[in-house]
Amino acid sequence: MATIIGLFSFLSSLLFVLLDVAQFWKPKLLAWLRSKPRRVVLRQRLEAAQTFQEWEQAAIELDEFLNADLWRQNPVNNDYDHRLISTRLRNLRRAQEGDDPGTAATLLRSGLLRDLANITSPRLYGHALAGTKHLIEDYVAQLAICIRFITASPTIPRHPSDFDSQDKLDFLRDTRQAFGRTTLVLEGGAMFGICHLGVIKALHQKGLLPRIITGTATGAIIAALIGIHTEQELLPFLDGEGIDLSAAGRPRGPRGSIFSLLRREPGYGWLRTLRRRLQRYIRENYLQDLKVMEECVRGYVGDMTFEEAYAKTNRVLNITLAISGRAGIPALLNYLTAPNVLIWSAAMASNLSSVARGTTIMYCKDETGAIVPWPNFDRITLRPWRQLNYGFRQSPLDRLGELFNVNHFIVSQARPFFIPLLRVDIPRPGQSHGHRWRITRPFMRLVELEIRYRLRQLDFFGLLPIPLRRIVIDEEMPTASITIIPDLSLWDLTKAFKSPTRQDLRNWILKGERGVWPNIVSLKNRCTVELELERGYQIVKRKPQPGMLDVFDY
Repeated sequence: MATIIGLFSFLSSLLFVLLDVAQFWKPKLLAWLRSKPRRVVLRQRLEAAQTFQEWEQAAIELDEFLNADLWRQNPVNNDYDHRLISTRLRNLRRAQEGDDPGTAATLLRSGLLRDLANITSPRLYGHALAGTKHLIEDYVAQLAICIRFITASPTIPRHPSDFDSQDKLDFLRDTRQAFGRTTLVLEGGAMFGICHLGVIKALHQKGLLPRIITGTATGAIIAALIGIHTEQELLPFLDGEGIDLSAAGRPRGPRGSIFSLLRREPGYGWLRTLRRRLQRYIRENYLQDLKVMEECVRGYVGDMTFEEAYAKTNRVLNITLAISGRAGIPALLNYLTAPNVLIWSAAMASNLSSVARGTTIMYCKDETGAIVPWPNFDRITLRPWRQLNYGFRQSPLDRLGELFNVNHFIVSQARPFFIPLLRVDIPRPGQSHGHRWRITRPFMRLVELEIRYRLRQLDFFGLLPIPLRRIVIDEEMPTASITIIPDLSLWDLTKAFKSPTRQDLRNWILKGERGVWPNIVSLKNRCTVELELERGYQIVKRKPQPGMLDVFDY
């Protein structure tokens, strides 16, 4: 009996000890079970970031967790010629350290290409969120440093290899011409075109906003709004402070809200508004009331011409039209081709450029400043692009190259129906590490190419309905380009008719910004040299232009 009691006492004591231990470890065990994997936590931080600094910090930590930082440190990769880049980087550093601007200028001229050794290949920007190979980033930064070194070299030559002022001016002018220029193209977007403001804001904050801005359809309205604001006025406007929401419910008025184009029509419920707009879309191939849009755009832009906007802001505003060259009207409107044309009337014409049957009146200012119809015609008949049979050299975007030496396009694409196809087509940073669709990507890419091919066949024979064409067919860029996709999803379609608030406006702008953040490093590697050449040229001329940065943050 004593043995049984002793055994029972021992087991009871052991049980109490185990319960104490379990009670001690219970919170830690539950916390561990409820905790999310670090990868998930970092991706959630990435998606919840409100500023680029927050996004960048989360991207760096995620790269370290996925060992993508090791990939960046290793310069070897089959997608570019790392030996050539290493050699050029070493020689550029020697020329700078040896205080030899002549040799530095020769090295720059011999290999100043945007895609030298394939350093802009999309494959090099899909492995890590925070950037690409350190060698590529160091090389581009060294190019910028050498341009600054040449710009700051003594104006009185100390030895034969030094540059005088005229030598520097000639070098910077010729090199800038050979390198080419960049334009930001704002493509459509209809109700989601407001996201273009976020794209412009992110580029502006990082000093990467091109001076040449081109708009098509809804993008023409956003381009017009940007093209009339000076450098000091731009950032407050991009923050949403310059956009009036108080007039969102007014269908008419001298200065209606941009969002009056997006919300329900007064006197009608949401369902009846949707039905009326769909009927208008089928009948007229356009969703919004064009009269409301015209008054809204004119209220913001005013009666400013392309020439007046260029004189005020020093930005080159371009608006494209789909119109036959036989009409005697340029398909690309800017301060050179249409200096006296009112910007708001050009933006309205661009919005009609994809409509099968549509007429509009374009206005200009005469010698006395009076507003009159553009000379030689009263109305312009706009036709779909497929009916114009443009040759390559006749396309509006290719005309940019002839007028402004543009050979690089940054395209902001905000059409929600087209975004799923673009996300399959364009490698996104970070997809090479744990992306859930990586196994099916080749199949999805094949399906996407087949769909595009069949749609273009129907479009070529004129069998694709115009409303469908405006959604699924994108205009091709004539040369090198990079596409920015705002952080949109098909679910955002449900928000299109919601009565907007100031917070809604900030959310749409933030969606545009988030589309730019993963592409910041790629854009820097493509555009930094161009911006430094422009900056150096203006310094040597002693006529700095508005909007050029004095320093770049590497």
